[in-house]
Amino acid sequence: MRTTAVLDADERAVRRATHAARLRRATPYLLMLAPIVLLLALVVYPMVYNVNLSLRSYRTGEFVGLHNFLRVFDDALFIESIKATAVYIVLAVSIEVLLGLGLALFIHRTVTSGLLRSLFYVLMILPMVTPPVAAGVIARLMYTPNYGIINYLLHAVGAIQRDIEWLSTGPTAMFSVLSVDIWQWTPFVFLVAFAGLQAVPQDILEAAKSDGASSWNLFRYIEFPYLRSLLLLVLVFRVTDTLRVFDHVLVLTGGGPGSTTEFLSVYLYRVAFKFFNLSYAAAISFYVLIIASVVFTLLQRLLVTEAVM
Repeated sequence: MRTTAVLDADERAVRRATHAARLRRATPYLLMLAPIVLLLALVVYPMVYNVNLSLRSYRTGEFVGLHNFLRVFDDALFIESIKATAVYIVLAVSIEVLLGLGLALFIHRTVTSGLLRSLFYVLMILPMVTPPVAAGVIARLMYTPNYGIINYLLHAVGAIQRDIEWLSTGPTAMFSVLSVDIWQWTPFVFLVAFAGLQAVPQDILEAAKSDGASSWNLFRYIEFPYLRSLLLLVLVFRVTDTLRVFDHVLVLTGGGPGSTTEFLSVYLYRVAFKFFNLSYAAAISFYVLIIASVVFTLLQRLLVTEAVM
């Protein structure tokens, strides 16, 4: 009896040990199950559905192959949206980098009070946390011809004699949407550049100053090498983010006048939700994905090259 009980206890112990070992081996897979299911639900399924949708007619659901993809090459509005997006990205990102870097240099060299610097930090964060839709609504009120504050101030200083239709002509409409993006994201460049300037060794700067180096030479040969990698990182973030600009543009101009501010994201929205041509919109989305991937890859290579150097 005792021998049988001992054997049963040993068998149960072996079973528990085996079960525990199996559980330990299965635990990593169980932990990965939830992320994999989430990835399948949020990425893989929408991608497969989008592919299927792009290969069909939006009216009949009939399989049409690559018709929607080939239609893009005859779509003048799509080409115009690419051009408008490229112009917007170049202007917005270059102005934001120059203004943010210039402001960071100015504050770094002239403001020594910790309280004033903290005040600048707070002021710079406010535009970044403002919702783009709210920024677009505020800008629309400011640029309104009859009672907008922009025309009022220009009248007050005698710069104009009649109201400017800011949102009704191509150049002024582009300026209007650019101004919102620049106001909102120049602070991001400022904060990154200012943080980089804090990392520059002060003893090197003092030695260069004592040797008679000018402010420009200090920036070019000492400060800029420390900022180069950070500025490339800013470039990656801002270009990829500007490529999908949508909210404030739709509120401010709706893509007009004409197709002046109808960027890729706005054009895609119009095709999908105004014309309800979901199949063609699905095809366009793949071109947008390709363009974004190419731009991101080029910028990433610049960043990696800079990191290796």
